[in-house]
Amino acid sequence: MDTKTILAIMFVTSSVGLCQASEWWEREFATLQVSGTSPDGCIRLDNFRPFWVLPSVFHPIPGIDGTYDRPGMIWDAPTFARAYEASTGEFLGETITYDGAATVGGVYWGDPSKVGQRKIHVGGYPLPPTDRCADAATLAKLYAARDAKNVEDKALGASWRRGQ
Repeated sequence: MDTKTILAIMFVTSSVGLCQASEWWEREFATLQVSGTSPDGCIRLDNFRPFWVLPSVFHPIPGIDGTYDRPGMIWDAPTFARAYEASTGEFLGETITYDGAATVGGVYWGDPSKVGQRKIHVGGYPLPPTDRCADAATLAKLYAARDAKNVEDKALGASWRRGQ
C-alpha cells in the first residue's frame, strides 16, 4: 500500500475511535447542574452538563423524536438527565443529550392514572419507562400533587387578572 492509503485508513480509524470515546467521556465527566425530586418523593432527577472537548457546533442537535437532523447549530445549554429511585438510589435511566434552552416544557413525572408503568419526560425527551414508583399508592400522591399545582396555578392566574 502507498503512504496516502495508509494515512487515510489511520485517519478514519482514529476518527471513529475518538467519536466513540467522546460519547463515553461526555457523560462520565459531566458536571451536575441541578437535582430535584418528583412531587411524590419517589424519583430523584439529576441534570448534568456534558463534558465537551469540541465546540458545540460539532455536536448535532437532536429532535424530540431522537433524530439528529440539525448539524452545525450552536447549543445554548447542553444537558442530559439521569433518574434514580429516591429511597434506594437505584439508577432508572437517562435521556439523550439535548439543548436545554430549546426544550418544550419542564418535567412530566408520568400519568398518575396508568398503574404499573411510569413514563417520565424531561424537556420533552423521554427517559426509559420504569415499573418503579408506579404502584397505585405512589401514583395517588403524584395525582394529589398535580391537582394541588393546578389549583395553585389557577389562583395565581386569577390574582394576576385582578391586578390588571
